[in-house]
This record gives sequence, structure tokens and C-alpha cells, in this order.
Amino acid sequence: VTHELKTPLTNIRMYIEMLEQGIAATPEREQEYLKILNSESARLSGLINNVLELAKLEKKQRHFHMQEGDLTEILTEVQGIMDQKLKQEGFDRVVQVPDLPSVSYDRDVLIQVIINLIDNSIKFGRKSAAKKITIKADIADRQLRITVSDTGPGIPRRDLKKIFEDFYRVDNDLTRLTGGTGIGLALVKKFIVAMGGSVYAANNEGPGCTITILLPFQGT
Repeated sequence: VTHELKTPLTNIRMYIEMLEQGIAATPEREQEYLKILNSESARLSGLINNVLELAKLEKKQRHFHMQEGDLTEILTEVQGIMDQKLKQEGFDRVVQVPDLPSVSYDRDVLIQVIINLIDNSIKFGRKSAAKKITIKADIADRQLRITVSDTGPGIPRRDLKKIFEDFYRVDNDLTRLTGGTGIGLALVKKFIVAMGGSVYAANNEGPGCTITILLPFQGT
């Protein structure tokens, strides 16, 4: 974890030094450096937030504020946060959500869960020929079902049930290149279980995998 925190911090310091020394000789190059600083600071913030959230959950200090809400509002918030990054990385984003009745969830937690899943798809799918992330939601068997699908490399079959364990990372060339802490998906599972739900992963028939979230639904 500390290694992963050092990486964006080192990059931030390096680009600040280059700006201070006037190495960015043109306004265009300066803007390019500022974009990198913004991206790396957001990455650092996300890593720190995941570590803090995991610590709170482990110590049972994370309080959940369950309330009735419209899932569309959650997804609108997620799009506002993630669409610029998706565009920069060259990903298409598709949201297929019909009109759904209000369901009970912790708003901030569910937003963080979906952002973590999108971030994961971006990280492992940025070298894929097709870059597409699809978010769907419906009611099935009296549960709210949310799926986040991508067109990335998928997950080795032996690791499908392990990827939600604390600090677990698939051992292959791709994960060694991308880095990571093994916290993101573990945090997703802990959040969803704490809200009374479940989560699992499955590979698609075509490229990529799908993460499915199931939350209890008490409506009619």
C-alpha cells in the first residue's frame, strides 16, 4: 500500500519541480503537466480514501446512513465524477437503467462502490482493443441488481472468487504492470455486505468481465 501511495506522490513532486524550473516552455505543455498533476492527485486521494475506509470498516467505526432514494440520481453523480476520466482514457460509457422504484442504500457508499468498479475497469482495460463500460440496473428476485461490465482482459477463472479478499491481486503480467493495492474490490464487497447485499464476478461470453451487485429490495 505504501508503495502505491508513493508512486503518484513522486509524480506530483516531479511535475511541480518541472513547472517551477520552467521546463514547460509553452502554455500547451504547461496545461499538459497540470492535467497530469490533477490526475495523479485524484489517484492519490482515491488510494488514501480506500485505505481510510478499510480501516474504519475493520474497526467497526464506519456508520452507514441508509435512506430511500432513486438509483438514477446516484448514476448521474457517478457520471459527473467519472465521465472526464473515461473520455481521457478513450472509454465509451453506456448506462441502461429503466425507471426503478426507490430503494434503500447509503448514497455516498454506493457512489464510491460504483466509482471503484469503473476505476478497476479503466485500469485493467486501457490496453484493450475495445474500451467500453456498461452499467445496468433492474429488479430481480426481489433484489436490486446493478452490473458493471467491461471489455477488458477478464479475470482468470481460479481467481473469480478471490478478487474480493483483502489485498488479493491476480498474479499475472498485467497486474504486475498496472500495480494496485488489492483494496478496491475488497472494499466494494465489505460495503455491499454491510448494506445487506452481495457481490460476485463473472467473465463475459465475449471479452471482459461483469461485477454484479445485489441489494435487498422491499418494494412491491
